[in-house]
Amino acid sequence: MSYSTSEEKQIIRERVRAMRQSLAPEQVRASGESVSEKILLYVSSHKILSVCSYAHTGKEVPTQSLMEKLISTGVKVAVPDWEAWKQGSGLRVVNIESTGELVREDRVVPQPVVTEGRILPIEEIELFIVPGIAFDPSGNRLGMGGGYFDRLLSRASSTATFMGLAYDFQVVTHLPSEDHDIPVHAVVTPVATRVLKVDHKQEGKSYGS
Repeated sequence: MSYSTSEEKQIIRERVRAMRQSLAPEQVRASGESVSEKILLYVSSHKILSVCSYAHTGKEVPTQSLMEKLISTGVKVAVPDWEAWKQGSGLRVVNIESTGELVREDRVVPQPVVTEGRILPIEEIELFIVPGIAFDPSGNRLGMGGGYFDRLLSRASSTATFMGLAYDFQVVTHLPSEDHDIPVHAVVTPVATRVLKVDHKQEGKSYGS
């Protein structure tokens, strides 16, 4: 049977999400700690000063501890403000000084509290930490299907680095991709950091805001 690209993506999405959902809480916690150590080492060795990270939900690879540790070392940490984007305010990332500032009530994804002076220019972020349902060796990323992070990454500097966080079973042999999909440069899992051979940034993306 032949499937369309969107159908193939959905099949992979449902299969991998089911595997992720079966993880025990201690597996999620341990994976988050292992991945955080690798990210912190990368940030330190590359002298990264600004990071934009997703705020995890459910059994995604946890990022709360990672963000707190980055903040404690003086790294500027930002979180995407998806609620504002959905309400027509445009894409933006907001600096946080603690994960306690993230609003979780009535939110699908934890959101930053927006105050004057906290909105950071997207093009000044050096490292983007992104979630995904699955990744492949070409850097292709399968998200939830809304295209949120693809839109955000299309606005990043050409020198920014995109790193996906995943459990090892989320790295698959091949993912179907479309023109609007933005690849990542590396995938960090509990077992390894996979540096991928992709163009530093795909040009010619057009999403609007």
